[in-house]
Amino acid sequence: MIDPISLFFLTFHTFAAVVGCALNGIVLFLALFRTPKTIAAYTTILINFAVTDFLACFTDFFIQMRHIPAGFTMAYMSRGLCTLVGPHFCYFIYSINISLVAHGLWSLLLGFSYRYYILFHPAPTRKMLIIAIMLISIPSLIQMVTFLWADDDPVEIKRILMDRFPDYELQNATVCGTIHILEFSALFTILHMTCPITPVYITIWILRKKIIQKLVSNSKDMSAKTKEMHKQLLKALTWQALIPGFYGMSIVSYVIGQFFFNHPVFEYTTLTGFLFMPVLSPLSCLIFIQIYRKRVLSWWYTIIGKPIPEEWISVLNTTKMGATTVAPSSVAPHSSETKSKH
Repeated sequence: MIDPISLFFLTFHTFAAVVGCALNGIVLFLALFRTPKTIAAYTTILINFAVTDFLACFTDFFIQMRHIPAGFTMAYMSRGLCTLVGPHFCYFIYSINISLVAHGLWSLLLGFSYRYYILFHPAPTRKMLIIAIMLISIPSLIQMVTFLWADDDPVEIKRILMDRFPDYELQNATVCGTIHILEFSALFTILHMTCPITPVYITIWILRKKIIQKLVSNSKDMSAKTKEMHKQLLKALTWQALIPGFYGMSIVSYVIGQFFFNHPVFEYTTLTGFLFMPVLSPLSCLIFIQIYRKRVLSWWYTIIGKPIPEEWISVLNTTKMGATTVAPSSVAPHSSETKSKH
């Protein structure tokens, strides 16, 4: 029988992963088919976010891992659908999952860097953004490949856990992991998952502060439309700047389990914190990108039989299949209008 703590976290993982897949699927559809070409470059970043976060939620649903540090051994107990195939398959999916999480963190930094850049320069081309995304994906790809070599014998991993934690119900559990985490294949992953969060988080907040200062200094010369655009941007910046805090929560729970003491709550929280990021990230797009918000609300109004506001109809029609005539209030407005008002 499953214990209450496991039941709670597994229920949460299932619910959050399904919701995250749905939200990111909506963002991906909107970015591909319902976005004006006036923000086509930024949609490259949105598509990167949506695909990365969708796959992170999808893989989390299949593994539903419990992260159990045991001295120099790192074990992962899965209760997801991957258990139907076996522990090595669960480890493979887990390697993909945490690589996606790491890439999501670097992508968030890229998003803030983009917003800061366009305040002083013309928006970069889609090709430039694709190159930037490929560059920031390199560490995560290296992590994914090297971590696969740290997949050790599941039988030995389970034996180590049973010796160290005799009270844990492990007899019929699907367990995988690494016997010695100081080997390069495992150590690189641990360092890449734990060390960048602090400098990245600090950089994100510095960029947020500088963006806000620039917007405030330019606000007197902006049109009402641009001011509203930047107001939405400030809200989005605050929302997105808080998201990596959940990543930090995962790192703290890992450190507690690795160096101080073990408890099922901390063992589940390590990967639960990672799940918050791909679930919350698409909400910033659906809430703060005005055209996306109106599109989703129009779907909801259609479902409940409520009339769509007339002033929305022309805007929504012009964004079908990438129309070009409307520049929505976006979390990534072009810098051209701001510059022209100086």
